[in-house]
Amino acid sequence: MSETARLAKSFKLNGIYITQKEGSQDGKTSQSSGWQPLYLRRRILGIFVVTFCGIIAVLEVLNHISQVNYGIASSIEGRHYLWTYGPTAILTVVAALWSRVEFQVKQHAPWQSLQEKPEVAEKSILLDYITPMQPFTVIKALRNRHFAVAAGATGSILLTLLIIFSTGLFSLQEVGVQKDNVPILLYDYFNGENPTLDAEGATPFDTLNSVLFDNGSYPEGTTANLAFQRFSAPNISSNAIVTAQIDGMEAQLGCEPATITITKWEVDGVMAADGEFTITQQNMTNEISSPSCRIENFAIDGGYGAYFPYVGMFEQGQCVGSKGTDGTRVVVTIAKIRENVVFSNDTYDEYTRGYNRKSDIVLDHSVQLICKPTYSLLEVNATTNASVSLSNVQIEETRSMNSTFPGLAAWDIANSVLSGPKGHTIGRPIEDNNPFAAPDKMSVDYSLQIGAWLAGSTGNVELLFQDGVLNHVASAYYRAMAAQYMNNGLARQRSSTTTGSAVIHENRVIMAELPLRAMEVCLAIGILLTLVIVLLASPTATASTPWNPNSISAIAAIVSNSKALRQYLSGTSASPLYILEDRLKKSHYFSRTSAEGFSIETVDNEQIYNEQSDIFTTDKRNSPSSSADSKLFPSFFFRVAIFVAVASIIVVLEVLLHISETQDGLADVTTNKYVHYSWTLLPSLLMELIGLSFGSMSFNSRILAPYAHLKRPSGAVFQNCMTLNFLDSLSVATHIRSIRTRHFAVLAATLAAFISSFLSIVTSGLFSAMDTSQYISTNFTQEDTFHRFAIWNVSVSPDLDNSNVITAQYIIQGNRTAFPRWTYETLVFPKLSMDASLRTNLPENSFVELWVPALRTTPTCLVQRGSEVNYTLQPATDEQTSVNSKVSQVLYIEPPRIGCAPWSNGTGWEENSRDLLDLETEGYFGLAILSPCYNANSSGANLPVSYFWGEVRNSSVVNIAAMTCAPVAETVNTWTRFQLPDFDIPDDHPPVPDESSASTVQDQYIPYSPWTSTSTTAANLDSFFQALVSGRWAIPRDYLGDADKIENVVKAIKFQDGIMKAQEFNGMTRLSNASLGVLLPGNVTLTNNRLRLIQDATSTRVLDALLASILILGILGSVLVNTDHILPKIPSSIAAVASLLADSNFLDWYQSTAEDPNDTARGRKFFAGSRFVLGRQNAGNLSDSSSSPTEEKKDVDLTICLTDPVGETESSNVPLMPLAIG
Repeated sequence: MSETARLAKSFKLNGIYITQKEGSQDGKTSQSSGWQPLYLRRRILGIFVVTFCGIIAVLEVLNHISQVNYGIASSIEGRHYLWTYGPTAILTVVAALWSRVEFQVKQHAPWQSLQEKPEVAEKSILLDYITPMQPFTVIKALRNRHFAVAAGATGSILLTLLIIFSTGLFSLQEVGVQKDNVPILLYDYFNGENPTLDAEGATPFDTLNSVLFDNGSYPEGTTANLAFQRFSAPNISSNAIVTAQIDGMEAQLGCEPATITITKWEVDGVMAADGEFTITQQNMTNEISSPSCRIENFAIDGGYGAYFPYVGMFEQGQCVGSKGTDGTRVVVTIAKIRENVVFSNDTYDEYTRGYNRKSDIVLDHSVQLICKPTYSLLEVNATTNASVSLSNVQIEETRSMNSTFPGLAAWDIANSVLSGPKGHTIGRPIEDNNPFAAPDKMSVDYSLQIGAWLAGSTGNVELLFQDGVLNHVASAYYRAMAAQYMNNGLARQRSSTTTGSAVIHENRVIMAELPLRAMEVCLAIGILLTLVIVLLASPTATASTPWNPNSISAIAAIVSNSKALRQYLSGTSASPLYILEDRLKKSHYFSRTSAEGFSIETVDNEQIYNEQSDIFTTDKRNSPSSSADSKLFPSFFFRVAIFVAVASIIVVLEVLLHISETQDGLADVTTNKYVHYSWTLLPSLLMELIGLSFGSMSFNSRILAPYAHLKRPSGAVFQNCMTLNFLDSLSVATHIRSIRTRHFAVLAATLAAFISSFLSIVTSGLFSAMDTSQYISTNFTQEDTFHRFAIWNVSVSPDLDNSNVITAQYIIQGNRTAFPRWTYETLVFPKLSMDASLRTNLPENSFVELWVPALRTTPTCLVQRGSEVNYTLQPATDEQTSVNSKVSQVLYIEPPRIGCAPWSNGTGWEENSRDLLDLETEGYFGLAILSPCYNANSSGANLPVSYFWGEVRNSSVVNIAAMTCAPVAETVNTWTRFQLPDFDIPDDHPPVPDESSASTVQDQYIPYSPWTSTSTTAANLDSFFQALVSGRWAIPRDYLGDADKIENVVKAIKFQDGIMKAQEFNGMTRLSNASLGVLLPGNVTLTNNRLRLIQDATSTRVLDALLASILILGILGSVLVNTDHILPKIPSSIAAVASLLADSNFLDWYQSTAEDPNDTARGRKFFAGSRFVLGRQNAGNLSDSSSSPTEEKKDVDLTICLTDPVGETESSNVPLMPLAIG
């Protein structure tokens, strides 16, 4: 065509369109306002804009909270559905609502195109945005410059991405959360009135020995430098790090360097034949002076003369010219001395049993300190882990309050420190742990030795002569000892409250940065897209059509007025889409509203009519048969593939769940956030693809539902086919409508699509990363037994190892909180070994749980109460008071007699077996003592022990009890957890004995405890009972005087003795035996902090149910209606539907009434109750009257035809369906 002809034709087309549009404005219509799609109204679109903005705001607020508060909120793994399902569910609802916007803007596009100007068929009546998948819809809309449609489809894509990203938005992580104003409970306070610095119980000297040499810890409320209030935070989790400002006390030595002046230092003594020198007389005149104090004649050699080259002293001194404690000082010296012999007698002196010798002592060099003790009250910032003892508290900051307690002098504390260990009959670990080299050449006070260990100044003793070292060592010892004394004597129990802070390790919901930003970008673009729809689609939505054009009846009403279009499409009902395209491609189309009603008009009609015969000829040649397949996706074979895929996913989910449950997860994962997205986003993406597939099946079923009923041999009544619109409604409305109209295929398909929308929601909680352990079953070898000694062999006399006894006392007194390896409370375990290769590769904190035969004592005891006890209370004799002037009364007690092993019935007891207890004061008393039982064949083991306790008031016994216990050992199978590789027993998982397996061990060697003795005691409570009422498992002291609490005391005695015996068994009676060959099976847990991908069982079951449901519904829908063979083309464009109506026999009925042609109720008035069919038949006039103006008969293929005659009376009596439109 020439350029001149093209311009002329364009002018002609535009002129006709303008003329017709002007004519339509003069036409009379009753519904000039037209039909407006609900979701394209500006108010609705504005709600979406506000919603998107609100979601962005909420996300930003949550992100700010997550960053500032170490997460959004606390949670547990069991509640993760709330923060995984929640966001996805909300966005799924938004996406469902937006799908209405997308559909209506797609549906509106062809009508808007027809309204704006004459357009070619591809951009108007053949335009189909509903069928293609969204990405193709966007491309097609952009090519056609239909930006509103592109915006709607892109919005749906973005919402799908939002749903996918939301599955990785939140995760559960353990983080430390700082919390202020945490309630703190204080258990005590410091008070200087009536101090009890030398109270009974664990001595400070014991405490320091335990800390330094026996893996002990400082008692609660103390550190190596100070004492502080005990506190806790009872309302927070046990693993929190608590910080509180509390009161503390610290004692110091203010030391001045001093000089020493020696005027005379002579030593007289006797040198024995074996070389041991004994001093008989020492003459020393010296003066130690500092700027503030002068002390005369201080014994810097400790009374040993020059026997030891190095001597160190930590003693008390008095300043010359001062009285009382104001002039009392602590003198610390270290000196290197040597002997200069003046006279030596070579003649042996029988009287002195040695050689008399006189020497001068020479001081080579020395360091002297004169120290004034002080103490101060402090404000302390203390930090501790709430799950561990306060013995592990960290002191972060201290501030002196520059005050002291009235009535409490610094020397009161110093005097207790200088007194050192009291009443010890058993050696202490410091005796075997001299911190200096060549200990046989020195005599350094244990005070300075412990101070050297505390200060880290160990090695050569010459180190103490360096500047400041001696001061550092002495101060370390004094602070540590004073802290223990202040805690014992100045801390008073009283509960009070304050506030502090805590770092609480919680499982917190953390917001991930990458999904957040991706979602915000999607939402921002969504806001812009919504505004595009507001500007482009919303203003024109009202005027495009006078009614909702989504039903067959609505299109029929339009086609009935569009005569040119009818003739154009005549005979094309069974033609595929490309035939329609070929017919319609040469013309332009536009819509018009006139007095005759709404219609679609064409231009250049004369040319079309001239070419009509040729077109019909072409149609006959190219039209396929009526059985031609539809192009809908998914086709039958694709649907089968989808169903198989869904079934496979169910199987895979079950297999993966089994692997996850049996192997502690599916695989090892890392904390890398990008890897995290792989198991959160990818499953959701897969579920979205499944949802899209079932959405396509639902669309096919809904769009073809009216035609499926029409194609049945009996057809369908008007209300069940011609006015149905399953596309433009929410899922719930579609379900209800499909049930009412008995379109069960639609119900099944839409239910499947509706359920598939929950797949992504559930998938968001399907996988999670958790710390898990690995389990290995292996055998452990028992390495020893406890049968080292024969009991009834007098030649066996094993040396008692004091270290085991000391350890037991430290445990009981509370100086040591951890039990030695292979022991726990009253149980002692055989040593075990494990495979060397497994031991080498064990991760930290691994453990094993297994049954182990443990050894323990179960003494057989005879208890006497009150009058059953044979006792006498008498005043102390002069002889007894001469030994101890404090003794006022003496209690004689006859112990209960039981068998003296191996005999029974009291055989072996000495005749005079009364024990006595020297009472210094009245009150509670307690004594543990070996019973006077003798067996010549005994090796000194398995001896009965007697216990006496009660109360004396007003020179009479208020309550008394006596018990004698014969030691018996037994084994018991115990379920025990050992931390590997060292086989330590954790306190949080104590061993659990199987009492039914207990079995007595015959002839087991049971050593006696050095804590009990056969001598009398000058204290009302001996060491055993002191620990019983003040130790780690202390019973109230008043239990000793309560007759109703005797059983409690008996139980406590047995338990405390059992702890002692367990330590003695552990150190004394083991016998290694590599040939035992005893294997103990155990389950090793490798706690290697593996981060494993765990599949949630609940989410899996829910997902299985959803997938099974959509599988069943999908198959059911496909069986009920096979959408492949209903129509040869998809009825998703105006021309496709119009082609099925162009030759219909009922269109002229729309023109045969004088009613408003744009009245939306005309179809219902004409045809309600009438039956229509889709198929080959003679479409002549079916009415007996000449009601149809068309008398010509034609052969048609798949035309929609009216089969029932239409009469006014008949139609008026048929009830109308309120949902029918057009």
